[in-house]
Amino acid sequence: MSNLKNLFSPFRIGNMEVRNRFVMPPMGTNLAEPDGTAGEKLLKYYTERAKGGFGLIITECSAVSKNGRSLIQECGMWDDSLIPSYQKLTAAVHAEGAKIAMQLRHCGRETEPKYTGGGDVVAPSAIPCPACQSMPKELSTEEVYELIQTFSDAALRVKKAGFDAVEFHASHGYLIAQFLSEHANKRTDEFGGSLANRMRFLREILRETKRKVGDDFPIFIRLSGTEMITGGRGLQETKAVAMMCEEEGAALLHISISTYGSLKYCIGSTYLEPGYETAAAAAIKKIVNIPIITVGRYLDPEIAEAVITDGSADLVAFGRQSICDPHFPKKIQEGREDDIIRCMHCNQGCIMHLFSDEPISCVVNPFNGTEEEYIANKAAVKKHVVVIGGGPGGMQAAWIAAGRGHQVDLIEKADRLGGAFLAAAYPPAKQPIARALGYWEKQCRKYGVNIRLNTEATTALIAELAPDVVIVASGSTNLTPPIKGLDPAKLLNPCDVLFGKQVTGHKVLVAGGGLIGAETADFLAEQKRDVTIIEMKKEIAEDLDPYGKPMLIDALKASGVKMLTSAAIQEFLDDGVLYKDLTDKKETVYELSGFDSVVLALGTRKYDPFSEELKDKVKEVYVIGDAKKAGKVYAATHESVEVAMMI
Repeated sequence: MSNLKNLFSPFRIGNMEVRNRFVMPPMGTNLAEPDGTAGEKLLKYYTERAKGGFGLIITECSAVSKNGRSLIQECGMWDDSLIPSYQKLTAAVHAEGAKIAMQLRHCGRETEPKYTGGGDVVAPSAIPCPACQSMPKELSTEEVYELIQTFSDAALRVKKAGFDAVEFHASHGYLIAQFLSEHANKRTDEFGGSLANRMRFLREILRETKRKVGDDFPIFIRLSGTEMITGGRGLQETKAVAMMCEEEGAALLHISISTYGSLKYCIGSTYLEPGYETAAAAAIKKIVNIPIITVGRYLDPEIAEAVITDGSADLVAFGRQSICDPHFPKKIQEGREDDIIRCMHCNQGCIMHLFSDEPISCVVNPFNGTEEEYIANKAAVKKHVVVIGGGPGGMQAAWIAAGRGHQVDLIEKADRLGGAFLAAAYPPAKQPIARALGYWEKQCRKYGVNIRLNTEATTALIAELAPDVVIVASGSTNLTPPIKGLDPAKLLNPCDVLFGKQVTGHKVLVAGGGLIGAETADFLAEQKRDVTIIEMKKEIAEDLDPYGKPMLIDALKASGVKMLTSAAIQEFLDDGVLYKDLTDKKETVYELSGFDSVVLALGTRKYDPFSEELKDKVKEVYVIGDAKKAGKVYAATHESVEVAMMI
């Protein structure tokens, strides 16, 4: 594309030339083998991104020692025996024309004993990480010097494994960053106190690495421009660190922000603007003469082009978008924008899987491969497939089945596709959901799915269509628990409120503070409604990831939304509720009233009026997503792929 000339131009980093400015940054996957080696899964994962056009791939954080890990299946470079498996990986990536660096790290205090292989959690000082909270052992001065050798020895292994560069993770509060920050470093020896002393650990790592790998092997440094935490390192100190890195021969700086203590900035939620970390990168670029990579919620290549054009950075990292669509750069270059698999920044399959010690996946792209992989396996017998419901699961099942050669009818009772999930795109900051829905719809149309809008699925209609297969993706309905006075006809449905089908009064009570209720409250508060949330659990939006949740809570507080938690509704009134305070052992019943409107958001339940009726009439009937069990969209899209591939 002519308007992306900088993004697609080659660039030199030290003695290495990359074919474009698209970077896949390091992101944990849990795809390595248990012993730290690279197996077929990891090789395929990175090779696909190289094939997809990324110029530079930086592999996920790889441990320099066993007690420096924070993932169950983390890559490693703590021993020479690990080298051969990574030689296969680098050879495969190079064969696709990309350059590849390995990021090395030691977690320090940002881990837990279950990950360290029985070793101590260690840190510059015996201060727990605000998030992980394990009490670390303070490293002795002798142990610090030993770790300098550990890092530099691992870097030499990186070179021997055929990587084009090594990156030291000195960002996000990991061990090197802990030494750099007075928030974590209270030492009184030569590695603590003044900034010069706090930089000594990184400086010595750079010097030892240079001595072992030579001047012809580029060294990258990942730095947090600012730690965004009280007592942490700010931008001015980071500028000094950046200058020191350049003095010691670093070839590139990779700039982000935050630590685990400021987690809401670590993985950018949709409440943060695209490129939210670029200001820090731009400030550092002004004072050094080595290249800068910027990162932070980049989805649109036009924004990345602007960042390079205005001189804020030299290369741009597309993190979760590279997970979602490994062929992102290639599709842009070929003008195939409609085929781009769009990241929603929902974090369900990627980040949250890491927290659960599972391999990463993706809601929109369940197999982390490409859409071509799904449809390459053509159906041996062509069947007539009817899909009931045009939400994410229904659309994904429909287009994959059609792409594999089946005749597919998609039945949707509304006048547009998306189902209830479309309503989820309406609250402030949730617009990426609409991008993903648009992708699924375009794929349906591309592969010839017969979309029947404004059509109610009935047994008679199914009989008329006479399908071989029915996929029930009819979603969920609003949960109406047996609470006195609860009359759905008198209460507002959150989806109808978000779609504008129901309009609230000025003073609104949202009954239920899960994700649906909290985001509906955010939507109403933006419209200057006086909103109160009542929630039985201890926290609002308990089911939201730890990156988006604090941002949503901050937004609700800033808008003046009143949040009443640990409150169990006993009865619905015409203008409010009676409730019990679950923290009050007296079980006093309180009244919350005077509202113009009450929105019922107490959860959802599965909606499947079809499978029992059809099981004796249709040869194959499958139920997926919320129609099977009300839950997150992740289940719907993954089940849809499984079903569509087995037909």
